[in-house]
This record gives sequence, structure tokens and C-alpha cells, in this order.
Amino acid sequence: MVVASLLKYPKKSHRKLVLLPKYSVRLAEFFGLMLGDGGINNSWQANITINAVKDKEYATFISKLCEGLFGISPAIYKRKGKQALIVSLASTTVVDFLVVNGIPRGNKLKGGLKIPSWILAKKSYRIACVRGLIDTDGCLFIHKHTVSGRVYKNIGLCFTSYSVELIFQVAAVFEECGISAHISKRGSNVYLYRAESVAKYLKVFGTSNERISSVYRKWRDARVV
Repeated sequence: MVVASLLKYPKKSHRKLVLLPKYSVRLAEFFGLMLGDGGINNSWQANITINAVKDKEYATFISKLCEGLFGISPAIYKRKGKQALIVSLASTTVVDFLVVNGIPRGNKLKGGLKIPSWILAKKSYRIACVRGLIDTDGCLFIHKHTVSGRVYKNIGLCFTSYSVELIFQVAAVFEECGISAHISKRGSNVYLYRAESVAKYLKVFGTSNERISSVYRKWRDARVV
């Protein structure tokens, strides 16, 4: 870890003392979170917005991840009138670090939303980043179909993004790991349709979000009705 310098600002203000981490699997997963549900809209704050109900436990994971990487604790608060939970990391130094290493500032789509080159350079980083993306902007879903009067429940995975480049990057990482992926015609979704593919995804990539693993357990325990 590298400790950031204490910088003096006008009017006697100064930056927080934070840690600047080296490239790692944990940092790659954090970048996945930021590329998914994260955003940088000013010079001093990086926010991750998640569902206040379904992702409540995940907020604790994100908080601990931030503490381990940067040495500071984020604020967590519910957006008024919305089912949204904000995990907010307030540090100009951290924001600068994230931007320099590939997180777009402002509108992510206009800024060129994609997996940064330092993550693409190492397979373990690619896997961790995609895990972060799926844990924020992805989901497992259970769909039913009927065969000879019997109702079966199938499971699938979907990742959504309006960045076509990011969609193709995620699909490429799936294929690299031997998982067959399908991109929607509009190019805004990557799907895993087969139960075997979902099981392999969870084995290879894993998940840090209870929302993801709970759906898989529900399907596994009641596959045929």
C-alpha cells in the first residue's frame, strides 16, 4: 500500500490521509462495482447505488472492501423517497486515483464505459471485475416452462449495460472461462441461459452479494414443481 500525501488546499482545508492500493483482485472487483452501479459526479466523492432492500447485506461488504483498499470508511445512507442505498466514499485523492485508473468521471457512457486495460491484462483481475459487475448490474432469474403438463423452473443470468463495448468485454470473459454467453440483439444484455452455465459461473466467478446466491439456492431447492 502507498500512503497518499497530505495536500494543503486554500482556506486551510486539506485532503484526507488515505491508502492508494496496488493492483489486485480486490481492487479489480471494486472497479467492477464502480463500472456497474458506481458514479463520480464531482471531484471529491465516489458513490455506489444499490437496492436498499435486496442489497442491504451487500452494502456491508462494499464498506469493508473500501476500508481494506483505501483505509477509510464510506458513508451509507438511504436516498429519500427511493428504495436506493448510497455507499459514498468521500475523498478527492481516491476520486483522482479511480479516474486515472479507468473510471469515467460524470456520464459513464459518454466517458467511454469499459473494463480498464490494467484489469484486462490479467485473468484473475478480469474474473474479479466481472464478479463486481454482475453483483451490481446483473441478476439471476428463474423462469418457468411446461413440458407434457409438468412445470419446470429454469435459471438464467443476465447482465445489463448500455455500453456495447462493456457488454462484449463481459461476454468475452465468460467465453474465455468456458461459459457460453448470448448477447441480445440490441447489444445491451448478456445472458447465460443454461443451468450448467450459471452453476459454472458461480463456481469460477463466485459472488459477494447474497441477492445473487439466494436466488440460486431457491432454484436449486425447488427445480421441479
